[in-house]
Amino acid sequence: MLNINTLLLDFRITSYCNLGCDLCFRNPGIEDQSTENALKILDKMYQVGFRRVGFTGGEPTTRKDFLTLIEHAKQLGFMTYLSTVGHRFVMDYERLNGILDWVGIPIDGIEKETNSDIRSEKMGNQHRVVKDILTWLTHSDNKINIKLTTVVSQTNVHQISDIVRWINSFSYKVQSWRFYQFCPLGVGKEKRDKLEIDTDLFIKTMEQTKAEFPDLPLSWATFEERDKANVVMEPNFDVIIPDGENYTYLCNMEKDTPETIIHNIFGQPEIMNKCENNRFWLDEMEFVS
Repeated sequence: MLNINTLLLDFRITSYCNLGCDLCFRNPGIEDQSTENALKILDKMYQVGFRRVGFTGGEPTTRKDFLTLIEHAKQLGFMTYLSTVGHRFVMDYERLNGILDWVGIPIDGIEKETNSDIRSEKMGNQHRVVKDILTWLTHSDNKINIKLTTVVSQTNVHQISDIVRWINSFSYKVQSWRFYQFCPLGVGKEKRDKLEIDTDLFIKTMEQTKAEFPDLPLSWATFEERDKANVVMEPNFDVIIPDGENYTYLCNMEKDTPETIIHNIFGQPEIMNKCENNRFWLDEMEFVS
């Protein structure tokens, strides 16, 4: 049963990102907190009882202190997760390999046109970033679990099998791969006409893909299944959940008491059930770091 020790709390350490992805579900424009304040919040999270933290954004690696924050969390005793486009992963790997349990990296296409259409021109070569990482990991003493993420939209829904086949051609095998139906949330709401896909088509595509690659750790979630299924802390320490096409406020990690925080997050069975189903892959994998 999901509880405060097993809930992965996504900490958006920054709302900044200069990549301009069409599918982004962040809330832009929230001012970053200082390193000191961010470290204090990690301390409070641990004191309240949280034991799993995900560092997200925006693009979290745009913060100069992101490694310091992850190191502090690991020293406290957190299971650590980093959601990043991966452009700095190899550069920071030596330091990350001792403090990071999981990294999530997106792969939405295997050609520049697809990546540019579903994300942005700056992400056109994302498939090459992923290829470089997986090729490099083959020759490293890796202790980080690798999770790929793919957002399925009108742009790439008919390319999913090709993407999986391409990734499977590499020697390094990832520990988890999650496919998400495009969610018109945050910035992404502006692109729903371009990217939104039918739920039945999404499910059919994923079932066919799983049947084609039964031995790969593939899983997926619809828009409805993701709704209210992850708890997010904004850079200003507001704790929110995705709720339809918007976010609903739960509490503030800095200002509220531990009792209020626990009650407002864990006192809602629907949220807890959905979070547990959405993040089951964490419990199925043994942490290696």
